[in-house]
Amino acid sequence: MKRGTVFKTVGGLLCVVALAGAWNWRGNPDALWQIVSRQCVPDQNEHHNPSPCLKVDPAKGFALLKDLNGPYQDLLIPTDKITGIEDIALTRNLLPHYFAQAWKNHDVLSAGLQTPIADRFVSLAINSRYGRSQNQLHIHIACLRPDVFNALNERAATLNEQWQTLPVKLLGHTYSARTLSAADFDLRDPLAILNEYAQAQGGAMASYSLLLTPGANGNFVLLTTRLTLKEWNLASAEELQDHQCNLMGKPPQRPVLAVNDIR
Repeated sequence: MKRGTVFKTVGGLLCVVALAGAWNWRGNPDALWQIVSRQCVPDQNEHHNPSPCLKVDPAKGFALLKDLNGPYQDLLIPTDKITGIEDIALTRNLLPHYFAQAWKNHDVLSAGLQTPIADRFVSLAINSRYGRSQNQLHIHIACLRPDVFNALNERAATLNEQWQTLPVKLLGHTYSARTLSAADFDLRDPLAILNEYAQAQGGAMASYSLLLTPGANGNFVLLTTRLTLKEWNLASAEELQDHQCNLMGKPPQRPVLAVNDIR
């Protein structure tokens, strides 16, 4: 075996080991599910108080929770046990359209602020199986990073409803993008659209991550990246978000709702 081949093989194995170690170093992967199922839903049903969640909607099957990682990040979490983006039920119209519900409730980020966060700054992200810490589906609601916001605005005129690889990497990772019309958003689940793309690429949903944000022309933009060892990419589109919301300048701190101990 040639020396170059040996180095590539060893390097690839080291990447696999490192990425696997990063994936396994996740703490309690059931923490979110325990909070929602043991606290938020019972408190809503028994006391009409979703604490420690911000909201529980039993009819639509989701809860909203303030994430303690950064002042401007909330999570939409199903009240049913759904492992993550790879759950086959998500692509078979068997579950609610969680992205639509997350967008309809994205103003939760502005709660307590005198100046609401502009819609164009907000994004929704779901990480791959390998780029997440929790084994309960959750959608991150947060602002975009300013550099990502600017990069998408620069590319706005070239995007359409066909997936295309962006010519520049975002945070060192390759992303593909397409648009989704606002009129179609309630009818077409972005996760189903991503599943079609993943299958066309010969990939599996578990390796993909997805972000949705408003585009400059009134449509939505979908961004996806996939697990890529050579880029040290665990496919975590959450990396494109800014939990400090610097696009707002220096917004006042949101009131912090402390999460109770899991019970």
